[in-house]
Amino acid sequence: MTPDEAVAALRARFDPSTGRFPGTSPTAALLFLLDRARDRDEEGRRLALSALHRTPGDEVPSACAAAAEAAVHVEAVDVARDDGLEKTARAAVDAALRTFGWSDAGHEGGRQGTDALGLMTATLARAAVVLGAPGYREAASRAGEQALDRRVDPRLGTLLHSAGEGHRPAGIADYALLVRGLLELLEASGERGWLHEAVRLQGEQEERLGDAREGGYFEFAEGADRRSKDGSDGAIVSGNGIAALNLIDISRLTGKADYRERAERLLKAFASDVAKDPLAHLTLLRAAQRLDRTRSPA
Repeated sequence: MTPDEAVAALRARFDPSTGRFPGTSPTAALLFLLDRARDRDEEGRRLALSALHRTPGDEVPSACAAAAEAAVHVEAVDVARDDGLEKTARAAVDAALRTFGWSDAGHEGGRQGTDALGLMTATLARAAVVLGAPGYREAASRAGEQALDRRVDPRLGTLLHSAGEGHRPAGIADYALLVRGLLELLEASGERGWLHEAVRLQGEQEERLGDAREGGYFEFAEGADRRSKDGSDGAIVSGNGIAALNLIDISRLTGKADYRERAERLLKAFASDVAKDPLAHLTLLRAAQRLDRTRSPA
């Protein structure tokens, strides 16, 4: 399925009464459409904006979903700047902050998983850039620092899904979304230390979760799910899809081609799954498009 065909398929599924795409992750669908809009796909732009014409925060069941809701509204402002869209995006970001239980003065965020914390870090950092709001950047920095300082196994020094000793090790969604947050913090702040931490965590992710034989990443580092590997979008987005986007960006930022090669292997590992059900793998499709856009001319 080509990107244009994917947009047409999403149009066929679109329910204007809810702004959703039944059977498809709403966050993955909207981020895919907004990426298409950046490529001057007017149908993708119209469909994304139609889907976003609803109250931010409606029916948001979790902190992670609230951060995702805010993320798509922020990206909409980046694609089609408009006073109404900007007001809605700010309201969505502030609603997510309340869902996390964070104040302007500070926050703990101990109740949320590292995946949610990483996603909120990325959302706040993007909001700082797109909306020109330094306060969001400061909140993103606090969230990133908290994840790096407190979500670490005291014995092994590796990332945890949640704060405190005894909690389970981080999975692919935790690593990928936190790395995404650190990369967005780099763009928002210009501080290269965030890139250093992103590269370090990417290496830890590779060591603990990487499938050296076939490419891509397992869901968890150990236990019964060690061999489970999934590229589909769920309630939010695919951990492997975000990992592919991260690898492409780290390759660009560091100038090291091996990260790009890992992204290519990851996409190849899930190619048959994407071909069977493209709308269940829209984050991987986004990564494939980005890889094509950044490919050096022969």
